[in-house]
Parts: sequence; structure tokens; C-alpha cells
Amino acid sequence: MPRTKKRKARRRVRGEGTLYQKTRTWTTKAGATHSKTLWVAAISEGFVAEKGRQRRRRRFFYGANASAAREARDKYLGEAGKETPEGDRATLTVSEFADRFFRHIDDRIAGGELRETTKNAYDQIVRLYVLPTFGDVPIVELSSAGVKRFYDSLRSKVSSSRIARVHVILGAMLNLAVEEHVLASSPLDAIKRAAPRHRRAKVEALTERQALQLRRVAQGHRLEALVTLALTTGMRQGELFALRWSDVDLRRRAVYVRRSAQEIRGAVTFVEPKTPQGNRRITLSAVAVEALRGRQRLAKREARSVLVFPDEHGRPLRKDPYFRKDWDPLRKAAGLPDLNFHRLRHTAASLLLIEGVHPKIVSEMLGHSSISLTLDTYSHLIPTMQAGAADAFDRVFGRPPGRRKSG
Repeated sequence: MPRTKKRKARRRVRGEGTLYQKTRTWTTKAGATHSKTLWVAAISEGFVAEKGRQRRRRRFFYGANASAAREARDKYLGEAGKETPEGDRATLTVSEFADRFFRHIDDRIAGGELRETTKNAYDQIVRLYVLPTFGDVPIVELSSAGVKRFYDSLRSKVSSSRIARVHVILGAMLNLAVEEHVLASSPLDAIKRAAPRHRRAKVEALTERQALQLRRVAQGHRLEALVTLALTTGMRQGELFALRWSDVDLRRRAVYVRRSAQEIRGAVTFVEPKTPQGNRRITLSAVAVEALRGRQRLAKREARSVLVFPDEHGRPLRKDPYFRKDWDPLRKAAGLPDLNFHRLRHTAASLLLIEGVHPKIVSEMLGHSSISLTLDTYSHLIPTMQAGAADAFDRVFGRPPGRRKSG
């Protein structure tokens, strides 16, 4: 029988510590035996004198899997200003570090920095694009050349905006690896000029004629007020889906944006709105007030709900059923192209600016973080603004006198 060559065991690098599984077994008072297997990451912290003898001090970190145990250890080392053991960095794969990255995302969600929808979008990008290519690659072996080839391979498969999104999320993951001393630097630093870029497309709004036609065909629909509010307040879709009757004050002609609906895998939850300054108040037009009064009358004959715009059974609206059953038929009846509901928000903003409403007021209505975001987003829709500015100078300085005809 031929002898098989015995694989030589890898020699641990100094300071690497150890990583192993440990099974704990215990017996309850009732006599039942239980066991639990954990992963343990152990490091040496030098020697201490104890009873006249030198004893090695060791510290242990536990996790349900190897990656979790490493993460607990590396967090401690990072807080102590020490680097992740060199030997461990050499074997940690991109897939293993992705698990750590998403636990970091979970912490940021718990702290209110990010939303669950953000994690869902990140997970899709990592699962569909990053892991199939780099999952088994040790993270320290990830090179800028390899990443650039990866981007080149995507160009024939997905849009430039999707590749730019992959770049942003991969960059966030690698930056965390640098922060946690897993990498000395990000491989993306060397390809900044060649990094995928996607210019944000100019937003498109309905014309005044299209907006009027949409309102006409929506008259009598059970969600007529939803379309009307979108066109006259610029509220986001999630904010409209989450609007409650307690947020509506028809006597004062106001709605208060206090929450937003988010849908993940068919489940709807309510979260704080995107507006950085918190809740916002929007003054309603007479058209919007009348539409809400109509919705109020209709709601009394439907399933009881605290929501202004529930489905027929009083439950929160979900995107797919709403678009299929309500929005698409209305859009087609109005003769509008295949556009998403968010276009109504852009329409509200552009109509207000064209009518001369101060951009600061428009910014506050939309819940933008700054007035500059409003102007950057919508200025191309209002070419009349510069003409208006030129006319203002003529009003200040007067028009130049006409030239005399030469005799």
C-alpha cells in the first residue's frame, strides 16, 4: 500500500495565540445531561510573578463559531492598542470577515445609526457579488489588481450604478478591516482613480399637465388622497404609508411626519423618518384637505385602522400589492410612462420651486438634510430661475437706453 505524504502542520507565528473548540458538559438537578460546544480564542499576555514563581497569564474569548471568537479577541486587542495576531490575519477569509462586518452593522442599527433596510441592501450586494468571487480568499491576499479585474468582469453583467454600489459596500467592509488591524491598508486605496463611478441621474418630474391628468383619473379612487398628498406635500412613499389619523389636523390644515414604513421580505415595520431634525410639520393645501376629508368619510365604511392609507383589510400597505392593484392602473389610465411613485415627490418639489416658493421652505417640506441638497437635486428642472435673476437686475438698475438711429 503506497504511503501518503503527511501534511506538515503549520507553525504558529509568535503572538498568534490559539483557536480551538471546547465542549462543556453539565448535569441538571433532574439528572439530565447537557453539552454545549464553543470556540475559544486564547492569547498570552506575558508572565506575572506569583508566589515567587513566573506564571504565564492567558486571556480567553468565546464565541458560537470561530469567527465570533476571533472577533471578541480582536475587539479586545484593538481597544488595548494591539494588532490582530499575524498568523490569524493570514487565515481569516473574506467570508469570515463578512460575518464580522454584519455584526458591526447590527450594532450600528441598534444604536440608531443605520436602518434594517440598509443591512438588507448590503447583504444582497455581498451575497450576490462579493462572496461568490472572494469568499474563500484570505482577506490579507485581496489585491487591488484582483478587485479591479472583478469590477471589469461585472461591466458586461450589471449596470454602472450597481458596480459603484458594490465598490462602496466592499470599501466599507475593508475599511472596517483596517480599523480592526486586520489589514494594514485597504486594497481599494490603490485604485481610487479606476474606482467605479456612477453619475447620479437627473431626477425627472411630471409636467403640470401630467400631474393634473393623474389627479383627474384618481378622483373617486379609495386612495385618491394618497396621490394628492404625494403631489402636494412631497412626502416619501414610506411616510405616506405610515401616516396615522393622529398625525392629521384638518382644522389647522397640517400633517405631522412622525414615522416611516419600511418593508423587508414582506414584513412592514415603522421607524423614525429620514429627516435629521426629527418630526416635521407640513401645511396642507385646500386641495389636500378636501382629499383627506373624502378619505375620512370613506374610512368610516372600511375596516377600522389607525392608518390613513391602509389596504382594504385595515393592514399597512405593502409595495408590491399597492403598485400592482392601485398605482399601475392609475398611471396607465393617466397615459403616463412606466415611472415609480417617487416621481410624485420630485414633481411636488419642482412645481413649488417653479412657482417661486423659497428653496428653504421646499427643503423643510421634503425633509432634506440641507437646502443645498434641494438645490443640487432640483435646480436643473427650473431653467426659469436664472431668467428671473436676470430680470431682477433689470428692475434694480433699469434697462439700458435704446440706441439712437444714425442719421
